[in-house]
Amino acid sequence: MSTHTHWDYIPKKDSELVPWGANFTGQVAANAGQWDIPSNEVTELQTANTAFATLQAQADSPAKNAIIVAEKNAARKTLVAKIRELAGFRLKNPVITDAQRIALGLHVHDTKPSNIPAPKSRPELDIDVVDFRRLTAAFHDQGSDSKAKPYGTNGAVIVYAVLDTPPADVSALTRSVLATRTPHILEFTEEERGKTVYVAICWQNEKGEKGPWSEIESAIVP
Repeated sequence: MSTHTHWDYIPKKDSELVPWGANFTGQVAANAGQWDIPSNEVTELQTANTAFATLQAQADSPAKNAIIVAEKNAARKTLVAKIRELAGFRLKNPVITDAQRIALGLHVHDTKPSNIPAPKSRPELDIDVVDFRRLTAAFHDQGSDSKAKPYGTNGAVIVYAVLDTPPADVSALTRSVLATRTPHILEFTEEERGKTVYVAICWQNEKGEKGPWSEIESAIVP
């Protein structure tokens, strides 16, 4: 059986991504509880999938124009980013079987031993204000001035939560995202403005193994 480590499972043609995305989204929604995928991430995926499918239909209709095409291309990028985030983070859950991965439209894990070790260093985190309801989480490897990720890592897992009191440990930070570039933007609701968000971060390798967590940082949601 051939195996893959790249994102080549995502169809390149927009017309093929519509049914593929609908299947992927449906499988995730149906199994979210079993796979421990938070409901907000399911909703974000469903919203992105619906937006892309709607705009792709408009781009294939007589109503097609440059604005619709640009919006469709942007919606595709958003959908693909959500799919990659889930496939690279949530869907590395060991309870997911090869049959379920195939049903999702993903390739099965490579069963050959990998020489990539679990991350040993931790990232340093800097939080700054972008504008209303948005913060940036900038990160780099501890002790390094470079923004490059350590060898073998596919990104940084950022966990965060808006809380009334400081958390005892990272297990209380229930919202999470795999950030592949720095800085990463964290978005909040209007109701969360003025409250304190607590954030921690760690490196993750291509097998889904995490390194040590950073210190828990805090900021006020603008």
